[in-house]
Amino acid sequence: MKKVLILNGSFCETPVIKKAKEMGFYTISTGNDPTLEGHSFSDEYIHMDYSDKENILSLIMSHSIDGVISCANDFGTITTAYVNDKMGWIGRDSLENVLLLHHKDRFKAYCAAKDIPSVISHSFTEKETLLAYARNCDYPIIIKANDLTGGKGIQKAENFQEAISAAEYAFSASRAKNVLVEPFIIGTQHAVDAFIANGKIIASTSCNCISSINPYLIQTETYPCIYEEDIKPICQIIQNMVDDLHLADGVFTVQYMRNSNGIYILEVMRRLTGNLSFTLYEKASGFPWYEGYILSQLGLPCDHLKSAAPEAKYCGHHGIFARGNGIIEDYEIPSDIQRHIYQLVELKKRGERIQNYMFERIASFFYTYDSHEEMNHDAKEFFNRVVVHMREE
Repeated sequence: MKKVLILNGSFCETPVIKKAKEMGFYTISTGNDPTLEGHSFSDEYIHMDYSDKENILSLIMSHSIDGVISCANDFGTITTAYVNDKMGWIGRDSLENVLLLHHKDRFKAYCAAKDIPSVISHSFTEKETLLAYARNCDYPIIIKANDLTGGKGIQKAENFQEAISAAEYAFSASRAKNVLVEPFIIGTQHAVDAFIANGKIIASTSCNCISSINPYLIQTETYPCIYEEDIKPICQIIQNMVDDLHLADGVFTVQYMRNSNGIYILEVMRRLTGNLSFTLYEKASGFPWYEGYILSQLGLPCDHLKSAAPEAKYCGHHGIFARGNGIIEDYEIPSDIQRHIYQLVELKKRGERIQNYMFERIASFFYTYDSHEEMNHDAKEFFNRVVVHMREE
């Protein structure tokens, strides 16, 4: 039985752990938090920081592990690529390509070089240099840490004084002390997800992204995207990148903004996405995304995978957030919303404290609709209609 190391064990990685076991692999999970639910499903848990590339490499070698599967985090993706390179495991993306795609400064430079529609970014490794640029730039701007995900290390600045605060925040958050400055783009956010096998896209799906409380962290997704005309050109961008960089098989996600001027690619990911999104990919497209992800991460053939009829033509996810910090007492989901829900995942218990309401989900629910229009209308109101009761200590 082949041993696989799965980085982290949150609710995002739990389906990967379960599926890998179902596929006949011996699963070892790792991460800093032994209380995460996924670790209870793995065959073995080893406490270790998954972003520590050298220690993960030593673990791979000492435990005769046959492959590593990344978590829903860019640091995990970078660790995975580093280990693959060091072990000489073929059929996976090189560390060089992973850094190009997952570090914002490298990716934006690539977009500029290849005429991929995106915003112009400026990268800074010193706060003083950034602020010198910010004194004379056009506002508003976005200042963001180069190496973080999940909306962390990002702030909007309307003027120079706000840029000072945003720069301090971004530099303090960035591990590499590398910060980007970009023009602030107004529009709607969407995503296209593709699966690559033998260098070609064999499955895809798309969604609309809604950020009701934290503009840099997606709280709600609805599948498919309302702008069907975007899917073909973005899939062509993906295919061009696969051809140009000789990318390995596996998932490829593009997040983008859309307004009257066109589309702007925000970022791309070649990893597990958060919010149990693969379950929605599977419902919306009929393709076995979890199985494909595991096989591709291990460098195994994926071209035999086929799409079945979609289980749910219209589906989505919503994360329940509080409107401020405090102690969770309860939350209420209206009955007309409840009738569409097929899964509810509680991430915080009643009585737990929310320390940062902008990032901490209380729960996530997953839903299906018969009408695309009704789903997208309702989803815009989920944040206002799902009531969270909080109290101070």
